[in-house]
This record gives sequence, C-alpha cells and structure tokens, in this order.
Amino acid sequence: MLRSTRFEVDLGLVAHNFRLVRERLKAGPPARDGAPPRICAVLKGNAYGLGALAAAGELLAAGAHMLAVACLTEALELRGQFPTAAILVMGHTPTEYLAECARARLRTTLFDLEQARALSEASVQLERRTPVFVKIDAGMNRLGIKPDQHTAALIAEMAGLEGIRLEGLFTQLPYREPGSDHACFQVFRQVAGEAEAAGVRFPIHSASESLAVLRHPEFALDLVRVGALLFGVEPRGIPLPGIRTPFALRSRISRLRALREGEGVSYDSSWRAREGSRIATVPAGYADGYCRRLSNQAQAVVRGRRVPVVGLVTMDQLFLDVSGLPECREGDEVLLLGRHGEDEVGVAEVADWAGLHRNEVLSMVGRRVPRLYLKNGKVVGEADYLVG
Repeated sequence: MLRSTRFEVDLGLVAHNFRLVRERLKAGPPARDGAPPRICAVLKGNAYGLGALAAAGELLAAGAHMLAVACLTEALELRGQFPTAAILVMGHTPTEYLAECARARLRTTLFDLEQARALSEASVQLERRTPVFVKIDAGMNRLGIKPDQHTAALIAEMAGLEGIRLEGLFTQLPYREPGSDHACFQVFRQVAGEAEAAGVRFPIHSASESLAVLRHPEFALDLVRVGALLFGVEPRGIPLPGIRTPFALRSRISRLRALREGEGVSYDSSWRAREGSRIATVPAGYADGYCRRLSNQAQAVVRGRRVPVVGLVTMDQLFLDVSGLPECREGDEVLLLGRHGEDEVGVAEVADWAGLHRNEVLSMVGRRVPRLYLKNGKVVGEADYLVG
C-alpha cells in the first residue's frame, strides 16, 4: 500500500453481522411462504464506503438472497464480478439506459408505465424476460407510484407487457414516528392487495430495511433490504446485541512538532498552543472523508489513549494535540474512526461531533483511501481505486 492512511475492513465481522440479522429475522414473523424473510444486502455508495465488491462476495457466501444498489453504474460494477447474482437497482434509471439493465440481466425498479414499456421493448429485442420491481410511494414522496384508484390497473397493464416479469413490489418508509410508520405500511399492504385482486401476484413484497428490522419486525414480509446493520451501524437508540464494528480508518503520524505558547495550528489559527504543546500531523483530511466539521471537535486514538483533533482539518491533513503523550513518535498509528483491537472511535460519536448522520460519516471515506480486507486476523485482499 502506498499510503499510511487506509480503511481496514474485517469481512469476517461483516459476515457475523449478516448472521446476527438472519437470526433476528428467524425469531420474527415468517414470510408468506412460511420461511424466514430473505435478506437483500444493500451495497449502495460502495457498500457504505467499505467496498462493494469485497462485501458482495462475503455476503453472497453468507447467504444473501439478493444484492441492491442505488444506480445502474453500481450494478454494472457488481455484475462484472458476480455474473449470476440477483442484483437490484433500487433508484431511478433514465429511460434511455433501461436497455443496458436488460442486457446485464439486472433487476430494475419501475415507477411508471413509460419505463415499463421501454424496458419491455428492449427486453423483447434481446429475446429475454427482465425481472422488475415496482416501487410504491407510501409516504416518502421521493420515488415510486403514488397510490390512487388507478394503481392496480396500472400494475396490471405493466404485468401484461412482453419481455418483463413483475417479481417484486416494494416501498421505503419515512420512519417519522411509529404511528406514521404503520399508516404508510398499511398503504403499501393495500396496494399489494389491490394488485392481487387485479390478477397480479408479486413473488416478493418488501417494506423493511435496517431500522425496521429492529423497530418493526412485523414489516419484514418476504424480503428485508439491509445495509447499515451489516456494516455495524445501529439506528440511534435501538441496539442490536452482538453487532460488531468491522471497519477502522487508520493512519500514521507524519510529523511531530513542539510549539511555543500562542502559536497557531492550521488555517485561521483556530487553535493556539499552550506552553509545552506538542502537535502531530496526520496525512488524512476531508478529501479522504474526514469531515472539516470535526475541526476542534473530534478525538482520535494514539497508543491506546484519546487525543483531541485541533485546528482546522484541511483537505489532506489533520492535527492532533499529543502534549500528554511524551512517548508518542513519528510513525505511530492513529485510529480516526471505527475499531481496532481494544481501541474505538465510534461512528455515532463522529456523527455527533460533526452534526452528520451515521451512514453519512461512513460513506464519506474517499476513493483515494486504500481498502485493506481482513478475515480471521489475516489480510485477504486490497483495493486501491487509484493505482489498481
């Protein structure tokens, strides 16, 4: 690896978290076929920053029924390495690119009849039948068919098109509070019932993701779409006992400097030295995903001890006050995010310091940060998006 700053991912712990979610689902209501709900592993945003290709291989081996991403390009990256996996594009695919979905045998999300007709035509030309998911807007007001008295007829018309097969009906709930959650869930269930009455039975119903797995087990239905939980990120206030943190953003001290009292650190001198201050420079910054909002707010771990981040975080470097660590040396390891051994800087802490969402903190880790993959304590792979 050509950088001191790297993102370490323990694939064994990702698999552990998958098994934990699966056991949780087994304890809840079954799917319509009587089996436990299946798991769709959500790998959007490069698997929340951990690396989609490596995570996908581990999760498929652990038993994931399907992979899901946000956009076509993410799906094509996975298809290149996993030619037979079920891959769902959950977001919007522009009509002019739907033929590529059919060509790559991807499961595509449809929101309207125009999309369905375009995908049908492309699939017929390719002499194949493309499985699709229909999304219902049950209250999120983002993407999906807004239910009305014509929705069942619209779905029935989609079902009659050549070249496509309606496989899944799904929604995303806004999770405002329990009452609205249940109201939106009932909207979705009503649409599913009306579609069935119109002669369209979807093999898969899905209304649940990571938060609902813990808050609303009754929403699991046939398939749950789980992302953050697999990567150790729990919803605020709803723990999943046994979940493990499988990542660590780590670097090394590149420079140590003793400062005189009153000297400033970084741009604008937003932090000034006290008598005897000792400052460590670390080669990681906001271009690596270490947010500028963490300036003078966050903490890192050096030699097993918490130290403050001081001065403005710059694009490529940040600064630690290591005055209380006289044994600290250049080249010492620094833990910025995640867990390594007994040391931890929790993603929830970092989110609070920066005023960000937990998923946002994790997915911000930049592409110039190499990923190092481990399993059972051994390095099993590496991904460097810049040099290959």
